[in-house]
Amino acid sequence: MMKNSVTPKDVAEIIRQHDNFLVVAHENPDGDALGSTFALIHFLHDNGKTAEALIPEKLPEKYLDFASSDCRTEMIISDLNSFDCIIMLDIPNPQRASLSHIDFNGIPLPVINIDHHPDNIFYAKWNLVDSKAAATADILFSIFRESKGAKIKPRTADLLMLGIVMDTGGFRFDNTSPKVLRHAAELLEMKADYHNIIKKMFFSNPLPQQQFQAELQLKHLRTAFNGQFAWFFIPPELVRKYNVDMRNTEGLIEALRAIRGTEIVAIMQPRDQGFKLSLRSKSPRYSVGTIARKLNGGGHEMAAGGLIKASILENAEKILLTHVERELNAL
Repeated sequence: MMKNSVTPKDVAEIIRQHDNFLVVAHENPDGDALGSTFALIHFLHDNGKTAEALIPEKLPEKYLDFASSDCRTEMIISDLNSFDCIIMLDIPNPQRASLSHIDFNGIPLPVINIDHHPDNIFYAKWNLVDSKAAATADILFSIFRESKGAKIKPRTADLLMLGIVMDTGGFRFDNTSPKVLRHAAELLEMKADYHNIIKKMFFSNPLPQQQFQAELQLKHLRTAFNGQFAWFFIPPELVRKYNVDMRNTEGLIEALRAIRGTEIVAIMQPRDQGFKLSLRSKSPRYSVGTIARKLNGGGHEMAAGGLIKASILENAEKILLTHVERELNAL
């Protein structure tokens, strides 16, 4: 066991010993980060604790019905005085936290780091990092079950299910394990509304968003290496044409992964410093985590992100193609 590592039972005891919690989500929070954050807030409140969430930006529209009212988007270091413990969820390093503007070494509170990213740097006083877990929400469920006498109400179960569903792609991805399926079954027995989650997450896109995706596939889909690699570059003018909020396009990359013959897929978007990159792999044989870590990013081996520092798209694509080709030929 690595230094400062703890177990779900340890975290349950640490939570029992504290009263006022700040729960922190990472930048650009996804379904697992949001489901985990709001599940933990509800669990703490239901068991006599005080808790507040820090999420750095406006939530994607499809998550608004799942949000907790105990949430803020900004914080300065003096605000931390009202808490006695910080819990960081789904955050592999402090730079990805919504506390990134605060010197992490200067935070005067104990910190719990709960995560499932393989590149987590074990930055907190207590670190519960399980890279084999399907989702951070799955780890949280193990913690809640270790909390003697604690209540897990239907709303908490619902939010844990949300996190698990989104990080497993509705139980389609390779991280879907017997353990996470057993946990999902238990959450269903606790009255988690699985069918509502599936409907809101996968079957409720606004028409302009569907039209945006259709034009993106028709006009901006690119392939290389005999179809083993496929990618989109998302032009800002296309986003403006359909008035799409990119925060609501979390599953867009799956349209690429669904293409027969692809092994690695990517989405590129312009950023001030270059081009933001999202990567997915269809097989454990190919690690997009390796590619991302070479391109100013990181993540899981089959789902990762990075930033290509280039002034024009042509150069960024050349850099990306070089790394993808190297990974495809690494075996």
